[in-house]
Amino acid sequence: SSIHQDAKQKLNSYLRTNIQPLMQIGRPLDLKEIMHRVNIRKPKLVQQLGKQQVQNMVQMLLDQ
Repeated sequence: SSIHQDAKQKLNSYLRTNIQPLMQIGRPLDLKEIMHRVNIRKPKLVQQLGKQQVQNMVQMLLDQ
């Protein structure tokens, strides 16, 4: 659905602007740490997408 797509875009945007820069400067962030940050900062997105979907997207970021 479009709401789901919008939530995915918002999460991707958040990960790109807030998480990736930390990783690029060498901040050691693991899945658990990033999930914690997303849950605190973007609880609505986690609710809309579901925890598993969010984890999958975070994992893709970590795998890059």
